[in-house]
Amino acid sequence: MPGSPPTEHLPGRPSWDCLVCDRPWPCATAKADLAAQYDHFPAGLAIYMASVMYDAVADLTARGEPTPADLYDRFLSWVS
Repeated sequence: MPGSPPTEHLPGRPSWDCLVCDRPWPCATAKADLAAQYDHFPAGLAIYMASVMYDAVADLTARGEPTPADLYDRFLSWVS
């Protein structure tokens, strides 16, 4: 269906935990679904994940908390 999300495993904001499995997003299912969706355009996946990481930093530090140290690993290290 055009316009439908590529995965049901979406981030809940501002916590950035998966709305389905409650694991830190992107969870394993979201990663697999996103990798499949961007299979022919891996640079697009890297750009998308960098942009959502930027949003996550803003949400996760909005209350003056330090930036979580695992964000690069969580959002970008798995993108190839």
